[in-house]
Amino acid sequence: MNEEDIKILSDDDKSEESKHEILELFIKNNENVFTFPDLSNNNKRAMLWAALFQQIQKKSSDTLHGLCLAALRILSRDKSEVDTIITEKWIIILIEKAGLHNFLKIDDECMPAEIIPKKEEAVEALKCLCNLALNSEVARALCAHTAIAQGLVARLRSYKEIPYKDDIMLFDMKLLFILTALRQDITSKIKTELHGMDYLISCLNEIVLEASIESDSAGACMSSGALGDHHCFLKDYQQAIVCEILKIQFNLTLQSNSDDPIDEAEEAVFLKLMPILTMLLSAHSSSEQKLMELRSNITNLLLSVPSKFYPYLTPDLNEGEKSQCIYDGKNMDALQSLIQFLLYRLTITTSSKNQYENLSPILTVLNKSARGCRAHRKYLRQEVLPPLRDVSRPPEKGSTLRNQLCRLLTTPVTSIRDLVAEFLFILCKEKVGRMVKYTGFGNAAGHLAQKGLLAGGRGHVVYSSSSEDSDTEEYLEAQPNIDPVVGCTRPPRINPFEGMTEEQKEYEAMKLVNLFDKMVSKGVVKPARVGPDGRPQPVEHVLEMREHPPNRPQS
Repeated sequence: MNEEDIKILSDDDKSEESKHEILELFIKNNENVFTFPDLSNNNKRAMLWAALFQQIQKKSSDTLHGLCLAALRILSRDKSEVDTIITEKWIIILIEKAGLHNFLKIDDECMPAEIIPKKEEAVEALKCLCNLALNSEVARALCAHTAIAQGLVARLRSYKEIPYKDDIMLFDMKLLFILTALRQDITSKIKTELHGMDYLISCLNEIVLEASIESDSAGACMSSGALGDHHCFLKDYQQAIVCEILKIQFNLTLQSNSDDPIDEAEEAVFLKLMPILTMLLSAHSSSEQKLMELRSNITNLLLSVPSKFYPYLTPDLNEGEKSQCIYDGKNMDALQSLIQFLLYRLTITTSSKNQYENLSPILTVLNKSARGCRAHRKYLRQEVLPPLRDVSRPPEKGSTLRNQLCRLLTTPVTSIRDLVAEFLFILCKEKVGRMVKYTGFGNAAGHLAQKGLLAGGRGHVVYSSSSEDSDTEEYLEAQPNIDPVVGCTRPPRINPFEGMTEEQKEYEAMKLVNLFDKMVSKGVVKPARVGPDGRPQPVEHVLEMREHPPNRPQS
């Protein structure tokens, strides 16, 4: 936009038609533009912003308000000079145009029609606020000094009164997410003073209820197979709103340790939250990508949920209720959805570069689930470590979930390696012999060394006494030929000492000792033995290995 156009927008004597034409042309030409370097010259950026807000404040120019807000929405994408341009007065104008001040005056469920904001203006103002809150620390600080948090939370109670709630709700949630992610003072206010979690859970409940009614009446989801009554089909706009709400709830519940003590109010919130998360984990959507996005946000939120609430993900089945996955009389659909999400993340994680980002959340959640709930651990073990039959290939070879997890036991990303190892160790009830059986000693050695269990035994956690480890006939038949180091059978090998005299054997053995000693002296390797604490202890000379034979893992 050139200086002449900006002067026309600033001049009250110019006709609205000319201003309308300038704004429409600017919006049309810049709909997909995100930076405006030409506005940095001659203070044009500040002049343009001032001219647009000047028009918005004039009630006589109400026909231009929507266009001015749309232009501001486009301009606010550019971070340049925003911190120096934006003012508290302008933030308040945008809040008013978004209709958020109106909701502070509502004390009951009924909202007068005259204070419902105009759809076009409210949506454009919310988009502008989202851009400013994302791009400008000054704008976020100004928001914190206004009543924007109160307005957003107050509107959570009144969406059913807004005829175009689906259009406005998504951007309300986007703005709430940005503010709670980047301003701790706003987060604390929404969580403690405004009880935002309660209203957000109510919003989730209403969306799921609406989706369930629509699914039942329209027969949606029939292409996905026979679904139980507890399933719902989320339309794309519903899925987008739900994901934003889940991200806000993550910000509100985020703490350094999810298992820290909580008060009665927080416990009540989690008790209301878990049933709705269970419903959402069983929900369906229009595409796999949107479904996995939903489950990703649920998984992230579960990171902040104390493990003592995890059993609520798998409620007992009442008489007459149906479920696709049942174990021990419980509905395991939600837990099965988490397993499917893990499989999806494993599929799309093709290199170690994005392993932590893709796998850490779901592995942490499954670790908490397996350790915190006996029924979850038993079901997960059934799905991840089923009874062994074919042991002709190493555990890391193949496409099963067990195979994929065993491959991660040797990943260079140590945090993922430890999470996977701990998950499998828990499923094995922390028994070294069982862990070696399913993963091979070579894959499990690092984790066992960290825990001081190289000599065998089991961890310190006490599990149920039932065995849960019935070996198949195929495994029992192959067991004598299984090499525990690699975790599979090996073909018969020729004895390299066959046909040698005792002197020749001793000569070859000493040659091997000398070669090994040479590698040690040059620092190529550092030999160790298993100490009394079950951890590796370095040895000064290779001959110490003969004086102290290594301990073998015991079952």
